[in-house]
Amino acid sequence: MDPIFLSHRGESDDAPENTMQAYQLAMDRDSDGIELDIRLTADGRVVCVHDADLERVAGNPAEVANHTLAELRKIHPVPELHEVLAILRPGSMIQIELKGTETLLPKLRPLLTPELCRKLDVRISSFKAELLKAAADLFPELPRLLLIDPIKHFGHLPTADETAALLAQYRATGISIRANLAYTAEFVWELKARGLGVVAWGVSNDRLGLHMAEIGVDAMTCNHAVALRALWRAK
Repeated sequence: MDPIFLSHRGESDDAPENTMQAYQLAMDRDSDGIELDIRLTADGRVVCVHDADLERVAGNPAEVANHTLAELRKIHPVPELHEVLAILRPGSMIQIELKGTETLLPKLRPLLTPELCRKLDVRISSFKAELLKAAADLFPELPRLLLIDPIKHFGHLPTADETAALLAQYRATGISIRANLAYTAEFVWELKARGLGVVAWGVSNDRLGLHMAEIGVDAMTCNHAVALRALWRAK
């Protein structure tokens, strides 16, 4: 079965990352879905921004947590999560990466209604142990992915047993691994046999993306997901 190709921060090779323009471009291109990052503003709005501040995307050091949505939008077109959810086609996957602190989660809960989760395939991810563990309490019904570079974490290419034990510590139902040619189909299969989801991030080139598809990951995030999907289907 084909993996799901998720537009990373939208189709961000061709539009500014984590903007409505990038997300809409993904939908216009019939992407399988999108990946995005969320933070909480000073006035309690759930917004889509990767970094803690706007320095990289807008050349302004304004910190998301210390400014209101209105203040941030004077600097950069920061979207709210609910605006993005509204434009996604039914059946689309959305992988939501949790940033910031646990104060984000109570604000996220009302947005991910049962009705919405029937319409979309919603996944939660994070690099942060405390956020994933807390998310397990508030979102027990949703897949929760640990974002990690396992090779860097363990200092070697881990076994499926080592990986599964780590996920149990984080109360995660799956893993998003940094794409690497060292991973094998056997590794992916052994994780799936344990009922764990396997996603890839850091798909920086087509060779990496095609390899991850070949070894059977469930999904991957890529800045040009639609073009990569076309390459895979042409093989």
